[in-house]
Amino acid sequence: MKIPKKVVLGLTAMLASAMVLTACGGGSSEESGLVLVTAAQPQSFSYETSATGYESAEFFMNTGATLIRNPYVAGDNGMAAHQQLFKFEPELAKSYDVSADKKVYTFHLNTAAKSVAGNALDADDVIFSLQRKFKVDTSIVPFISKPVLTDPDTQVRKIDDATVEISIADPGFGFTLLSLLANTPYTIYDAKVLKSHATATDPYGVEWSKTNADFGFGAYKLTDYTPGQQMVYEANPGFALGAPKVKRIVQRVVADPGQRSNLVKSGGASIATQLRPADQVALQQANAAQVFTVPTNAYVYIPLLTTKAPFDNPAVRRAFASAVPYESIMKNVYHGRLGPLTSILNDTLPGYNASGLQPNSTDPQRSLQLLRDAGISTPVKFTLTVNNAVPDLKETAVQIQTAAASAGFEVTINEVNSAVFQEGLANKTFQASMGRDYAVVQSPPYVLSLFYTPGSPINWPDFDYAPLNDAIAAGNAAGDPLSTAAWTQWNNATRILADQMPTVYVGYVQPLNAFANNLKGYVFRTDNVIDYSELEQ
Repeated sequence: MKIPKKVVLGLTAMLASAMVLTACGGGSSEESGLVLVTAAQPQSFSYETSATGYESAEFFMNTGATLIRNPYVAGDNGMAAHQQLFKFEPELAKSYDVSADKKVYTFHLNTAAKSVAGNALDADDVIFSLQRKFKVDTSIVPFISKPVLTDPDTQVRKIDDATVEISIADPGFGFTLLSLLANTPYTIYDAKVLKSHATATDPYGVEWSKTNADFGFGAYKLTDYTPGQQMVYEANPGFALGAPKVKRIVQRVVADPGQRSNLVKSGGASIATQLRPADQVALQQANAAQVFTVPTNAYVYIPLLTTKAPFDNPAVRRAFASAVPYESIMKNVYHGRLGPLTSILNDTLPGYNASGLQPNSTDPQRSLQLLRDAGISTPVKFTLTVNNAVPDLKETAVQIQTAAASAGFEVTINEVNSAVFQEGLANKTFQASMGRDYAVVQSPPYVLSLFYTPGSPINWPDFDYAPLNDAIAAGNAAGDPLSTAAWTQWNNATRILADQMPTVYVGYVQPLNAFANNLKGYVFRTDNVIDYSELEQ
């Protein structure tokens, strides 16, 4: 299923001309508040129509809330505070119970929690939210939830106003279920607000929510919006975990990354996002800002469109993987904030198995030989598309363009804005693209399925390969996803990806943000965004 082109094309125009906020009384941009500078804004306020992109992810996280979450723990060995990925604590649910056969999870809701519209949480909100996530055609949730959750009509049940039950077919799905429910794809919506804007053809209020922000139970409410310039958030006093300490966040768009860096250095902003690594290092060396090291799960990668030339040929994909100058990129672009990637699976997981896997390496002679052996004429020409709001990826693309010339490739770089970039990804029109991404849920079947589920709108390479699908299915059938038997299949699947190379993984990257020295409360999350509710000035 692909996101219809007309949906994506309409988002920018709608946001620029018709952003009707639920409550617009937040005050002017001149009033005090923590200032954050970023490169762009969300393409839509509806997760079901535009779930990807850094700015969207940060918006959804801070205006939404989930039934449970991964607890935050202090870092050690120089690491920042981060999530404990294998434990879960209440957020909108006060608690949950698990049946003896481990197939039924019962969630007891915190009915004192209120949405940003002021409505109290109840079971109908949970039921409505899950229905919307699965029944809106453009939603990615059905794809990323298989096989754990496939049908909310049969798997999700209201017990009473304060209790919801979720059932799964296999007890081995439990860890993945909880991990899904703890993250942004499963934020709960205020059903009363969305139903009041529903129509006969749009029963979940999706059209209204594309340009209206305030239907979540999150820590913050969007109270002011100027397209292309700024967004203002104010704290939700009814947030389930308590009102945040920082009451007002002013998020300003500053296109130039050097200017974003200078604003933190000068005190004009407390946080800068999407920085160049060189600027981060300079800020850190000058003691002008905080730059954190984290147990990162984010990677720089290059999805290759496997259904069209030239990357419909695995030999070309393997050859290009050997043409990428990994060490040069790590040194010259990321200045030590990018490291080798052996596996896309989290090596802190119990039972982790990376047998037979190695990071990609640069070997232009191997590239040329692979192309010759496949009978392919050189140079192989293709276009590499990059988002011009992400400076490190633009620099990486230039490094690749230069190095690949001696390995049999002629690379044309195509820079586009965020809206055009997201549209192209969704419609699978790019031969190759540069990305910086991650799997929010760190359960192995989720990670492996996230970008490779056949038909998924976020299967950027459009890759459908039976041996990979079979390996993931076998891992799911093995029960506990962290068991030895399951890890054998996850390892098999990862080795298939390394062989078929639908995506070239360049390395694991640290967050590209900087924080004022007096700002406290940064916590690294697997969605790689900033939890405003934890911050303290």
